[in-house]
Amino acid sequence: SFQSLQEDIQNYFESHLQGLQNQVRNHLQKSYSVHKVEVDAKVISVGKSLLDCGLCERDEFCNFQKTPSQCEKCTLCPAGFFQMAECSANSDRICQDRDECTESPSICGERIKCLNTPGKFFSLVIK
Repeated sequence: SFQSLQEDIQNYFESHLQGLQNQVRNHLQKSYSVHKVEVDAKVISVGKSLLDCGLCERDEFCNFQKTPSQCEKCTLCPAGFFQMAECSANSDRICQDRDECTESPSICGERIKCLNTPGKFFSLVIK
């Protein structure tokens, strides 16, 4: 019957979707592990690299990922972003996108879809 066929198709897609989600999850975990190892390897040489920088200004950090390492201005969080971590002697400031749609659900009004994008948001009229 049509309903049986529809259920079979739905089951087929759900089982394949689960498999794809597992593959993506495994891939992301492997990528994270590789990235973490690379970061750890660079952290080992931080002491030497920081000495290469000399003393950076108060609004600078030592970028030891460059060869040779050098002082760079700390990033300023642009509009639509908020600060997650301070700039320090050996790491830049970390900024994260502000989700205006979640923070202020009524920002777009009723029957209007709020779409968050990096640094801003858009109002989409639902018809």
